[in-house]
Amino acid sequence: MRLVEEHSRILPSFGFTSAHHNLYRLLLRVIPVMAFFCVNAAFAFHSHGATPAGQREENPADLVREVMHAEIDSQLHDDSLWCFRESREDDGNTLKTLEVCQTNAGDIERLVLRNGQEISTSEKEAEERRIEKLIDHPEQLRAKQKKQHEDQEQFRNLMTVFPDAFRFRYDGAEGDLIKLNFRPNPAFRPSTRMALVFHHMEGKLVVDSKQKRVVEINGRLTSPVKFAGGFLGHLDEGGTFLVKEQEVAPNHWDVTILNININGKALFFKTIAIQQKEIYSDYTRVPAGITLQQTAELLKRKCTGVNTASSK
Repeated sequence: MRLVEEHSRILPSFGFTSAHHNLYRLLLRVIPVMAFFCVNAAFAFHSHGATPAGQREENPADLVREVMHAEIDSQLHDDSLWCFRESREDDGNTLKTLEVCQTNAGDIERLVLRNGQEISTSEKEAEERRIEKLIDHPEQLRAKQKKQHEDQEQFRNLMTVFPDAFRFRYDGAEGDLIKLNFRPNPAFRPSTRMALVFHHMEGKLVVDSKQKRVVEINGRLTSPVKFAGGFLGHLDEGGTFLVKEQEVAPNHWDVTILNININGKALFFKTIAIQQKEIYSDYTRVPAGITLQQTAELLKRKCTGVNTASSK
């Protein structure tokens, strides 16, 4: 699964960032920003009362721990590269459709549609020039990739403490899918500003118990999140997020839906207002070792196909 890019710009004072690839894409956009998700549980919460019919008698925190371990393992060892389509609507305004391809040097994306309509000739030419500049100056991609690697470490830290940070209760099952409710664990002591958000969040988690992967996480902030007592800023109560992922190819899970609705303030003055909807689809494997130039050509062919279909 992957995560995406813009919240280092939105919340620079909090040190929040995000990037592509695996569940960490969700965590670093959703949980810290609330924007993305959620091993070592010292305080496990067992569901009280009768276990629902057909459900196993298992500490739900143990299941979550297995799932988070699998997510971390995938992020560490899945080095496959993918192309995909991203449809993005920021703050309830323009809907943009992009074709994105991953390379070992970083991701290259190309805008193809705006509000479902093919972009203009001048915009296509601007996209060509922008991508050519990236190829000619790959240090820009390398700098971005370096930041992504730093984000991955933050992701692993968050995933590690997730089962500690919450108390879990079974909420039913459908086949291999297990539904869990989660709420803050009052005994959890966050060591970072990012983990602090966990103390103010509750929601629902759906996991695939067979493949040990996150299928859906739906959460909201139940109280304001104050950083340094509010001196550095805050996130308002009521912020919500929804993230879904699925097996988009055999043995490869990735994000398909990301919705964020959150408000707050940074450093007294800068208002935070994020209404963001993203849909990811059409995942295709990219050959290992593909060059930036080859990726640019691949994107160009893919975008030509999208433009042709949109004009029909």
